[in-house]
Amino acid sequence: MIGRLWYPQLDAYDAVRRMAGLLAIWDTSAPPSPERLYIADFYLANPPLLHMTHMSRAERLAFNGLGVTRPEKAFVSFPTPPVLFQKMAEVQREAFRTLSGKGLIDLSALEGGLVRPSAAGGEIFSDKFLPLLSAFERDLTAFLAGSFCAGADGIGGLRRSTGLRRAGQ
Repeated sequence: MIGRLWYPQLDAYDAVRRMAGLLAIWDTSAPPSPERLYIADFYLANPPLLHMTHMSRAERLAFNGLGVTRPEKAFVSFPTPPVLFQKMAEVQREAFRTLSGKGLIDLSALEGGLVRPSAAGGEIFSDKFLPLLSAFERDLTAFLAGSFCAGADGIGGLRRSTGLRRAGQ
């Protein structure tokens, strides 16, 4: 039997699932920008890499409570976060285009630079996609969307704490 490793970071279908789960939990009164959503999705796909970020003391305590494996103890070895983030770029864009093309993203909010589920999208995200997340993924999603990536210090602060930035953004 020949085995093959599956990398969720490079699977557009899994990126759709992750982004829909994030948007189901994200506070709709303070929706993310596309870049903020991509960063949150990156860490949902690669939780061990969160150990390499800068966090406030309260965020670090909440994160440590999740019990995420350190990168050096994970089954898979990870490249540097910026390299993997760039490698995931096209997969994330394809997933985002899929969500937008299906009418699940509010296009008027997107024109203003924010990602908010459409009326149909919000219902589908919470009813169909949220149950697809494991209990660990739900806890991690709540952490990412609720505090780590939803910080009030803007996208610049998130870029500084993670070291992630896409070319052209």
